[in-house]
Amino acid sequence: MTTIGRFYRCGRSAAAAMLLMQVAVYAQASPDEPAAVLVYPYVAVDPASGTDTLIQLTNTSDELVELRCFYEDFTPACSSGPSESCFPGAVTCTGNCLPRRTVLPSRLRATPQQPLAWHASSGLQTLPLDGIERIGLMGTSNQFTNVTGVGVGPFVGTFRCVAMTSDPYRPLRDNILVGQATIERSQGGPVAYTDAAQYRAVGIKALAEAPNRDEFLDLGGPDAEYEACPAVGLLDHFFDGAPLRTGDVTADVTTTLVLTNCTVLPSGMTDNVVQFLVFNEFGQRFSTSTAVRGQLVAPLSMIDTSVPQRSIFWYQVSGTLTGRTLMTGSMSGLHIVAMESHRDRSAPNRVQSDAINAHGLSQRQLGDVLAYRPPRCIGDCDFNGTVTVDEILQGVNIGLETLPVDACVPADGNLDSQVTVDEVISSVNAVLNGCPEPVLPPTPLVTPTPTPTAVPPPQSVGPEITHLGVATADDRPLQPDATDVMGRPVFVRPFGQGMTLVVEARRGQSASPVGTSTFSDAGALPDLQVLVSRPLGDGGGAVCEGNGRTGGIPAVPSLDFPADAATAAAINDLGCRAFDSGVPPTNACTRKAPLFGTVSDSSEIQFCIPVAKAWAFPVGDTVVAARVRDKAGNIGPVREIVVRVLE
Repeated sequence: MTTIGRFYRCGRSAAAAMLLMQVAVYAQASPDEPAAVLVYPYVAVDPASGTDTLIQLTNTSDELVELRCFYEDFTPACSSGPSESCFPGAVTCTGNCLPRRTVLPSRLRATPQQPLAWHASSGLQTLPLDGIERIGLMGTSNQFTNVTGVGVGPFVGTFRCVAMTSDPYRPLRDNILVGQATIERSQGGPVAYTDAAQYRAVGIKALAEAPNRDEFLDLGGPDAEYEACPAVGLLDHFFDGAPLRTGDVTADVTTTLVLTNCTVLPSGMTDNVVQFLVFNEFGQRFSTSTAVRGQLVAPLSMIDTSVPQRSIFWYQVSGTLTGRTLMTGSMSGLHIVAMESHRDRSAPNRVQSDAINAHGLSQRQLGDVLAYRPPRCIGDCDFNGTVTVDEILQGVNIGLETLPVDACVPADGNLDSQVTVDEVISSVNAVLNGCPEPVLPPTPLVTPTPTPTAVPPPQSVGPEITHLGVATADDRPLQPDATDVMGRPVFVRPFGQGMTLVVEARRGQSASPVGTSTFSDAGALPDLQVLVSRPLGDGGGAVCEGNGRTGGIPAVPSLDFPADAATAAAINDLGCRAFDSGVPPTNACTRKAPLFGTVSDSSEIQFCIPVAKAWAFPVGDTVVAARVRDKAGNIGPVREIVVRVLE
């Protein structure tokens, strides 16, 4: 574990604390409390960095328990090179890193009160109680356990286990499992060392009623069989790049975030869009969003940009060393683990790590679905969705009573503790024709999308601004409070900070897509162009001071966008603080019940400009003028609003 530990945590911001007071904390199973389902959100094997994962699992009950487990391999594949070139944190692929998902099933039998452990690379090769030379209490053993390894890697993915009854198709309702994982990394070189970071497996408790015998576990929702996944994940963390000094040692901190979807479907990867609300120690709020296909493993500062120093998760952009992030999945709940690494400046090759389980807040009302095994197929001994000749032979030997039924429970189709000729024939048919195709979950996962209303055609050649307004610090778009004599919407705010300017647009008659640039290092005009009639903050003339974390915004004499250097500088100075939330609209930074979405249904893109103390609006009326350019160079018409800050 890292020697630069948790005691460096700074005090929480008042704004973040007030936000948490408004969110009901859901008493989800603690990682230390026994549960019926275990999820290991992050399993990694990488020979290049000497990484492997030690998986530990304990049966806390006084009974023998059967487990159905499976790895999900999310290691991306490189379109033009070896797969290891796409390993998270060391991407060298010159083409595209394509997402994928492969399921590796396992069967595990744990005796009463038994702890088990194995490395992900090699699997459980030697059974502690093999049933032949070593036998446990009351004749129990680990016989017929088959926990395969994932190989030498590279591998990045998950591991999930479901406790089963003596009926191999009915999950157990008793909460009896606990587990943990340790990410181990061994480095050679002049000074060899080993680094280890440990987290607790996520436990999901079964409810009082026994789960049914279908292929799906309902986690929360109207037909809940298990506790729901959290609606919101909460993580206290250092911002990336933060320098920490202990005695005479200074280390730079980087946090790798692991997001794994709660919902698991048999048909492939689950798509999800995750919204991030980030608070620094002063209560200033930033936000972004990203797509998650099954699993996301990325440094915090690479979630919203490819340049870490411009990320809202970079310590110089946030303005503080520590912060708090709330994460909400729109289409699935989340299992969240963070890997915090400290790199010694005096020995850059030496990195010490710590693993952190995020907290869960509230519970998902829609619920999640876990497809815990392939469809039932007679003769499928290892539950991998196929039947082999070797498995048929196992069934025949059970029928001849040379093997016990436990050797291949699925060979006994009617669960009468024997294998008949008809059941062997069913196994042969499965070899010839395959097992049944997976079916869809019995309940919908998301609210159906409403039918969009008709949108009038564009009236200008360049992009049209579909919405220009203000949102609160918690992403609620505001309605204007009044209209001035020129017909401009007026937004009245008690303070000049803690808000977001929101600009949305769609393509014009040219049909060219809306441009996405918000800042130009060369001083040229970006695609998003916003001016203010009065200086913001100190109105300093430095463009993008401190990479957009400090300094004010100058006013300009005219809001007619004159083609001069001073206007271009003012546009870039404000644009340096903006980000585009992209498309589809579900990636938006504004809330639209029940999820996130653009304010206008006709918007194709949304730009968000957080307003912090350094560039706060002054007391009184400030006119904000905006226009947008498309990728063909066409500029759309100007729209204006008034931001009125009370004294």
